[in-house]
Amino acid sequence: MKLPNWVYELSERVLVESIKFPTVLGESYYDIVKYYSDILKEYGVHVTIHEVPRDYIVKHLSASMNPSKPRYILLARIGFGERVLQFNGHYDVVAPGEGWSITDPFKPKRIDYRVYGRGSVDMKGGIAAIISTIAYLSSTKEPKDHVIEAAIVPDEEIGGETGTGYLVRELKSRPDWAIIAEPSGLETIWIGHKGAVWAEVYVKGRQAHGSTPWKGDNAFEKMVYLAKYIIDNIKPRIESRRSNYEYDEPESKKATMVLGGKLVAPGSINIVPGLVGFSIDRRLIVEENVEDAEKELLEYLDEASKATKVNIDIKIVARLQPAFTKPDSRLVKKVNTAAKEVIGREPRKVVCTGGLDLHYYTEAGVNAISYGPGDPSLAHKVDEYIDLRSIYRIIEIYSLIARNAFT
Repeated sequence: MKLPNWVYELSERVLVESIKFPTVLGESYYDIVKYYSDILKEYGVHVTIHEVPRDYIVKHLSASMNPSKPRYILLARIGFGERVLQFNGHYDVVAPGEGWSITDPFKPKRIDYRVYGRGSVDMKGGIAAIISTIAYLSSTKEPKDHVIEAAIVPDEEIGGETGTGYLVRELKSRPDWAIIAEPSGLETIWIGHKGAVWAEVYVKGRQAHGSTPWKGDNAFEKMVYLAKYIIDNIKPRIESRRSNYEYDEPESKKATMVLGGKLVAPGSINIVPGLVGFSIDRRLIVEENVEDAEKELLEYLDEASKATKVNIDIKIVARLQPAFTKPDSRLVKKVNTAAKEVIGREPRKVVCTGGLDLHYYTEAGVNAISYGPGDPSLAHKVDEYIDLRSIYRIIEIYSLIARNAFT
């Protein structure tokens, strides 16, 4: 499916220009949203910009997430009718890190079909595809019987509460279908993602001088007994669960539990520790839900506490609901058909191992998937790049999906 050359040229221009905005944790957020807005308006697209209320930002972001900076959501719309297909993309990027060798992170450079720069693949390439698709459809006065929306949001890299979360929960954006342009690659449709419950477990003892350990109660040794019980008796129960669906990594089909990613151990060498703690990262397959998993985890930790006679305090620090849209849904079938027409084969339909913004939609009853340009293994890495040809093909696929969405 060949589109006019200006569509492909537009996508490259939008990608290159957008990489120049260092959109890390609130920086340049308004500037990039204004840039996207101006481009869309050139093609007659209706655009609104919503500023997320300051009190909402402060409520949901920690001090390390730069809550003093404003956040903006861009909504663009073409077409007519009651049915709505929404394309979603996040413009925030992770910090560039050290060691870039091809170019500076925010000075994009093209070499052959590759465009290098922070955010090129995750996910300003996807946004360039969305904007170019909508600009093209606007120029052809399509569609005429349904609506195509673009939702360009912040803060996916820090959980999405002040981006897609605000869009869906507070602005009540509830399209019939949503496609997030995350870099799944042309060969893969992400039909969902795993969930998570994060907890911190604290063990209290009694601090004493290291020269007189009999005067203390060693919290570390108690924690070791507790952790050993969890590893031997609880972790195998959880990790025996297997999903009925395919995942992007075969090992990801099981539920998992990771202990000790974060450790709490205030003190020094010459003391008997009076307080220690460790984290638990519990990942959920799509057949599970956060509420049941949290309840089960608390029950299991109570079992471990009683079995080892170690008193503990537990703090649940984060929850992520799994997201899932059935692989035989109409949305997935439409994406599959369009992809097959453009690339000549059907993409895999798999669950993403990592977290995405999909859950905000599926929690609200919206069928949602992720399908976008680029190699996902390049996200967050030094010398990140995207192949322009993957953007071109995705624009062609998006255009087919948009035209025939609800027929």
